[in-house]
Amino acid sequence: MSTERQEALRAWFLGPRAENGDLLERLVVEALRDHIFWRRNYHPEDGFVIRETDKRSEGYDAAVARLTQELMELLASLKRGVPFFSGRYKGHMSFEQTIAAQVGYFAAMLYNPNNVAVEGSPVTTRLELEVAAQLGRMIGYDPATSWGHLTSGGTVANFEALWIARNVRYLPVAAAGAAEALGVSLEVRRPDGSEARLERLSLWEVLNVGGAEALDLWGKLWAAAPEADVRRALAEHSFVTVGYQDYSRRLAYAYGDALPAAVVLVAATAHYSWDKIVRALGIGSNQLVHVPVDERFRMDPDALWERVRELAARRVPIMACVSVCGTTEESAVDRLDLVLEVRERAERELGVTFHVHSDAAYGGYAAAVTWRADGTRRGADEIRAGVGVDWPSADWLRAMEALAGADSVTIDPHKLGYVPYPAGAFLLRDRRARELVAVDPPYLLPTQGLDSAQDLFLGRFIFEGSKPGAAAAAVWLSHAVLPLDERGYGYLVERTVAGAYRLHAALRDADLGEFRVVLLPEPDINIVCYIVTHPALEGLAAVNALNEGIYARMSLAEPGATPEYILTRTRFQTPMYDGAVRPLLERLGIPLEEWVASGPAGLVVLRSTVMDPFLAEPGGADHVAGYLAALRRAAEAALAA
Repeated sequence: MSTERQEALRAWFLGPRAENGDLLERLVVEALRDHIFWRRNYHPEDGFVIRETDKRSEGYDAAVARLTQELMELLASLKRGVPFFSGRYKGHMSFEQTIAAQVGYFAAMLYNPNNVAVEGSPVTTRLELEVAAQLGRMIGYDPATSWGHLTSGGTVANFEALWIARNVRYLPVAAAGAAEALGVSLEVRRPDGSEARLERLSLWEVLNVGGAEALDLWGKLWAAAPEADVRRALAEHSFVTVGYQDYSRRLAYAYGDALPAAVVLVAATAHYSWDKIVRALGIGSNQLVHVPVDERFRMDPDALWERVRELAARRVPIMACVSVCGTTEESAVDRLDLVLEVRERAERELGVTFHVHSDAAYGGYAAAVTWRADGTRRGADEIRAGVGVDWPSADWLRAMEALAGADSVTIDPHKLGYVPYPAGAFLLRDRRARELVAVDPPYLLPTQGLDSAQDLFLGRFIFEGSKPGAAAAAVWLSHAVLPLDERGYGYLVERTVAGAYRLHAALRDADLGEFRVVLLPEPDINIVCYIVTHPALEGLAAVNALNEGIYARMSLAEPGATPEYILTRTRFQTPMYDGAVRPLLERLGIPLEEWVASGPAGLVVLRSTVMDPFLAEPGGADHVAGYLAALRRAAEAALAA
């Protein structure tokens, strides 16, 4: 299989020199001709609107000439874009797309389907649900009970995760008020496993009813009274209809217990979108609580437990905990298995529970590495033998397998899925929770009697009102060509990891003259981070200035820049990175006090994402050696400036 995968890899991409140009051209022309054939044979009795005589008029010729000229201008401008396809690009989490994804997007784009409702996308809505189910199976979700869909990207997927998590957390409160109004009594199971009547619980206990139990309450309530009565009672007591401003007042009145506002726990390495999300949802950025990371830039489970224990002591509800699978700075993979153990312990010892979301926007596709073609899991030793480097660890494998236990997961096909923008994905372990955000616009209601009518009407459950069916076709065709296991995406991700490890080792052993490279640990996936220093430098500001200078010479930050090799940089700031940065400061000879006083300036870190699966392959230019030579020249120029 190894030889077959190596050979197939060369057919998956257009190639840095457009080596597969004839293949892509043939497939695109095939898709275009097929679309033209469809149009010409759809009710041919309708005749023609644009006639051959129309094409010989002055106005027609002028319009074609203008179109052609403007296209030439656009094509010339686009060449000033980013060469993601090149082995010289080691910047952000971008590479060229698979040929399958490009052709799939192009083919469906000609039909312009909008996947908000099946009547506007009878084919691509089904493809979207199919690829969401494929991603769900890849992370270990049960296809019978889970659900998912595509979004414009990780930010919207993360938004939907917290949107649902908040509504699940407050659902028992609404159920308690509605049950009282309806004169019914509901039994509920608390986090410690004991049973109680919902109306006898305190507000603290109600807000710590588990997610699955909360959704069970939802079903019990609808079964306890006529549908119209339940609908009215829920509308009167539901957070989603009453809103934040009035809800807090009502809770304080009903329970005589004005608890502090609920918080959202996130890893210190969490994506900046989370700050936007808590603001947009009205939760507030003050309620975003960062959990320290360890020396490998993973959420520290012990620190998480201490945060949960301290919040429980103050009776502060926890809405959700966000773990990261593939941080955008370092590609670090949190030990999600240990995060889930912390929640289990909190339920058992503290009576506290919360929604667990995995932000696997970047790293989610790495789960494909864990699967054999026959649908069984691979072991760490087996994977390492194929990759050829000391990766992954058994702990990494446990973290990936734990995705099956997360309540929701974000994955971006337009990152490690190598498909065109926009294509994120939101996955939900318990499909019932989507009902808590459902809205029914009358002009998009599903046809009665249609198979899976609710599923096919995506607009009911999603935040976006328009979404390209072309994205679903791109993901579907790419998955069809590159299966989500060791044969396809698993192998593709493995090759990027092998390339990242090669670059990491080369930086460790590089001869850069008097310059010295301080490396972050070997990556959990494929992002290599490091800091360059020099004996002449004293203090954090001087080290930062050198690395900013290197970045300026090896990036596209300045208009018109044409660097030989392209990287990017990030910035570690206190206090979020305190648990991870100490070893780096020691190796740089920078006092901890200087770091603490640095504030927003933080520590500048150079960053190279290796999405190129050919970096570890023989043949062609040696882009590792070229990268190191360019780095030394940039460092010398920056020091002399």
